[in-house]
Amino acid sequence: MTLLAGCFTAAAQGSAEYDSDYYESYTDKVTGRVYFSQKYTNLILRAKNRADDLRYRPNTTLNFGVGATYGWFTLNLAYGFNFLNRGDGGKGKTRYLDLQSHIYTRKMSIDLFGQFYKGFYLYPEGTAMTGKGWYTRPDIRVRHMGVAAYYILDWDKLSMRAAMLQTEWQKKSAGSLLIGGEVYYGYTKADSALVPAMMEAMYNQRGVTKFRYFDIGPGIGYAYTYVHRENYFVMGGITGSFPINFQKDIRYGTPETKVTISPDVMYRIGLGYSDERKNFSVTWVNNTFQTRGESGRYRINTGNVRVNAAWRFDPGPKLKRKIKVFRSSN
Repeated sequence: MTLLAGCFTAAAQGSAEYDSDYYESYTDKVTGRVYFSQKYTNLILRAKNRADDLRYRPNTTLNFGVGATYGWFTLNLAYGFNFLNRGDGGKGKTRYLDLQSHIYTRKMSIDLFGQFYKGFYLYPEGTAMTGKGWYTRPDIRVRHMGVAAYYILDWDKLSMRAAMLQTEWQKKSAGSLLIGGEVYYGYTKADSALVPAMMEAMYNQRGVTKFRYFDIGPGIGYAYTYVHRENYFVMGGITGSFPINFQKDIRYGTPETKVTISPDVMYRIGLGYSDERKNFSVTWVNNTFQTRGESGRYRINTGNVRVNAAWRFDPGPKLKRKIKVFRSSN
């Protein structure tokens, strides 16, 4: 179980001029927030029939957090309190460090991933079991690192900060094409085969105890925010990359390598209410990473779901002097 989750975000973008008819920026104010969040990194072994996919999930915590943004700097701290996380003991224990950071500058969307997980269970309940209960694998380790960076072509009209960071206010509907690329590296390993013994005849991945990958390629996408009566918004964005994927499997102690093209998809959703002083929203970022080896196909889903309540206020003279180093120039 994670005890503390924190992140900081750099979000400056020079003196870029935007269209204030479409959105307003409040990076000269302090945006304070409280939130609930849950991060996850799921491991999926793909089958010919999607309904038969083996779905490993971590037993992660629901966290309560506080944070603030001023200028280009954001600091969020969260803790998985026990009263928020009762009744999951049957799913085993997960030890994890999740370093997701989703950075929104005026012209760029940048997602950083550093996932370090140990301990998973099979979903749904009863999978690979002769009766009720959860099949747990405390020995499975997942390491997944990468970056996805996209340029927002119509940045002067579309603010992704407004929906995802709460430091701006999107007043009119707008959309933009996104162009960029992604790169990932990682590995998954276990003390025994990833496919449970009682199910190994059903999966091409039988006998695999480890796979490692490197993935790099260009991507393209689109984001759009619909605004109703200036204050109510729904933002959706999706990007797809088409990378070259290098994978090495260890099956029955023998290495196998393969090079493929394995498309990846990322989507983000934000909805809520915003005005010049406050923002109440729900946000969700999900990255679906796919890799393929001689043994078969694998998928790693990484994401973060958050419920936010944020308020913007002018810092006092003393505080402003202390934090002026974080002041954004836009």
